[in-house]
Amino acid sequence: MHSSTFLTSLALGCLVAAPLQAAPPNPVITNAWPAGARAGSTVSVTLTGSGIDKQGDLQSSAPGLQAEPVSTGKPGIFRITIPKTTSPGLYEIRLAGPAGVSTPRTFQVGNRREVLEQEPNSTPATAKPVPIDSTVNGQILEAGDQDCYRFTATRGQRVVLECWAERIDSKLHPILQLFDSDGRLLKVSRGYYGIDPLIDFRVPENGDYIVRLHDLTYTGSPNHTYRLDIDTGPRVAVALPGVIRRGQPARITLLGWNLADRTDAPYPALDRVDVEIPAETTTKPDWPLPVRLTAAQTPFDAIAWQLPGAHAPILIGITDVPVVIENNDNHTPDKAQQVKIPCEAGGRLVAADEKDWYSFEARRGEAIYIELIGERMGSPVHLAASVLDATGNNELLQCRRDPRNLGGLGLPTRHSDPSGRFLAPADGRYTVVIYNRSAGIHPDPRRAYRLSLRREVPTADVAVISPGTNPRSLNVAPGGRTLLDVVAFRRRGAHGSIRISATNLPDGVSCPDIFLGPGVTRGQLVLSADLGATRANGSLSLWSSLADKNNTARRPARIGTVVQAGRPTGWSRLAHNLALGIAGDSPVRVTADGHETRVHQLYGELKVRHAPGGVLDVAIEVERKDPNHRAEVQLIGTGLPPDIANRTATIPAAKDKGYISFYLPPQLTPGRYTLGVQATTTVLAADGKKTQTVTVSSNPVVFDVHEPMFHVTLDPYNPRTIKRGQIAQIKYKVRRLNGFINKVHSELAAPGTVTKVGGLRGRGVTFVGQTETGAIQVVASDDAPLGQRAFLRIYAVGVLEDQALYHGSHFLQLQIVE
Repeated sequence: MHSSTFLTSLALGCLVAAPLQAAPPNPVITNAWPAGARAGSTVSVTLTGSGIDKQGDLQSSAPGLQAEPVSTGKPGIFRITIPKTTSPGLYEIRLAGPAGVSTPRTFQVGNRREVLEQEPNSTPATAKPVPIDSTVNGQILEAGDQDCYRFTATRGQRVVLECWAERIDSKLHPILQLFDSDGRLLKVSRGYYGIDPLIDFRVPENGDYIVRLHDLTYTGSPNHTYRLDIDTGPRVAVALPGVIRRGQPARITLLGWNLADRTDAPYPALDRVDVEIPAETTTKPDWPLPVRLTAAQTPFDAIAWQLPGAHAPILIGITDVPVVIENNDNHTPDKAQQVKIPCEAGGRLVAADEKDWYSFEARRGEAIYIELIGERMGSPVHLAASVLDATGNNELLQCRRDPRNLGGLGLPTRHSDPSGRFLAPADGRYTVVIYNRSAGIHPDPRRAYRLSLRREVPTADVAVISPGTNPRSLNVAPGGRTLLDVVAFRRRGAHGSIRISATNLPDGVSCPDIFLGPGVTRGQLVLSADLGATRANGSLSLWSSLADKNNTARRPARIGTVVQAGRPTGWSRLAHNLALGIAGDSPVRVTADGHETRVHQLYGELKVRHAPGGVLDVAIEVERKDPNHRAEVQLIGTGLPPDIANRTATIPAAKDKGYISFYLPPQLTPGRYTLGVQATTTVLAADGKKTQTVTVSSNPVVFDVHEPMFHVTLDPYNPRTIKRGQIAQIKYKVRRLNGFINKVHSELAAPGTVTKVGGLRGRGVTFVGQTETGAIQVVASDDAPLGQRAFLRIYAVGVLEDQALYHGSHFLQLQIVE
């Protein structure tokens, strides 16, 4: 038996050597069959996908789950035992072995009887009987396939038919239909929890009923798996309020089906039960949560509350501010519910045209952040909100949704919840109105929301994911590096730099801190393995914090994973942990240094103080596993802040060192930033004859950008060519800034050299007093190499007490011709 959990810091496994390859291994699980099992049972589970190793172990985030490989000659078959004490919910399984760690796959643990689909069952006449209060595991195996099941129910029962597909990483887009024994269609559902359908059926008379399930477009494959609940037990749909305060006990109302306080009202009325949540449950919420979470939910803390006997846990938010419950009599401005900032209010918009009003006091110039949470708590709402004056007649602010998709197709973050920053124009009382933009005409008791009202206290959260839009596991070869894309969620005025750091790293693996500069929302984290790192599988933790000495609180970074490629808007979710494998081989390693000193003929060895209007030089050193195979190396920046334009460079085949330089534009906000360099070259293939192209990444380059003391600009009419043996005048201007009045000395320069630049020589110029304009004479030698000089520039230093302390540059396009 092999027992493991994603939350352990490191689970070492002996791995065999892998052949040379251009990238770390990428085992991907595309399906788990069946996709779940009952707590207290033992089942055989088959994992399929690509790159799955026969020697791999199965790991799971389900507490106490044990997995034993089944020797059938095929990889990916395990006998799984789930403890009876394991709570129902959505967990993850993955493989770890010689090929590293695989992508995760959702595996559901239930507390109802489990049934496996039996063919044939594609027509009502061949519908297989299943007992009530059971979960059916099935697959839509081919195009046009449909599955039918028959169950017997008693008059007055409330039977819930719920299909789990998208929530368990299935490609199936299910349509659920319910028929009576005569074939009459009673109900149909095309989506309830997202695209996963649910039918709430009050049985009108004793007898048999038939459920039919098929894909929306009648496609099918082994990856079109589902779990179908046919249930009369307790089920929870929504919690009211949807948020409770951290560290305090709370009394909440759960709405759902077959709960303690039952209703005879017609659909969509829900049963209810009141429960007490103890303070210790909310003090330090557990992670991971056995529920499905999207990238847009990254900024929120929550608990997964399990009602005894219920089929699955319910997500309840956790906040650090007081929680106010809607009083249900706040539907007009004159009855606006008074709240005190900071707070969060929990309410519902049951009626189609319902509006909820709240009021608060603010002082002139006070900034209040308003944020609505509806879609991000799983509520079927499209919220809108505005701030108005005390009468509710004059709109002062209309909250809007963020139109950006911060994570792209790999980690979609777009949602419909609106937010806004309100700056109070005067002391007084203000009102907030909330309503649903797309309520339709029918009531729905599930339309819950959270209203957050807070002052300007910056906060930021991050999520990370492997680059690209395809499912990708995280593996790094000894001597190699691998990347993680970082996405930042900035809230309530968090404009400064964000620091991301790693803890619990496996032996031999490093992950330097990186910084997302002011306003930056995307970056890249780099994990590096020592050449002698033990081939192993483990996990690590990532944290984010504002780079602010007054606010050093750390927040756990969330981990994203791509479920499937091909959706126009992307398909990913939050994973339970960041698993890392050390596997494969790295034929090339590049090391970046953005802090080389510059040797100046007048001021000696200089440590560059970067500022907007300057140039960042990054030295690149190349190490090859096979030093006899030499090829040119193409360089390009990666993970650049949006304001910094990308550049390319080439290191000739005969050299192991080169440079790539980036211009720091005048509009760049001072702060701490990070960027990296990607290198592409060729290596010998495994046969030792052919070559193959490989792309590798450098270590991160962290650099500080300070306030500029001057800006250098060039005359747009400067010559673009210079002949050998000739002189060209390069006119330029130095505009002093921020009170700097001292002298500025300028030279011709390139990475690693000042004044003499590959057949060119510049005659330095010093500006004193109020001088701002001048010209540098550039002389081309008779044997100067023809062509463009890479990253040539006019380089200026600002001098204070005979020390060159400030630096500024501007790239110069000058080609040497015959």
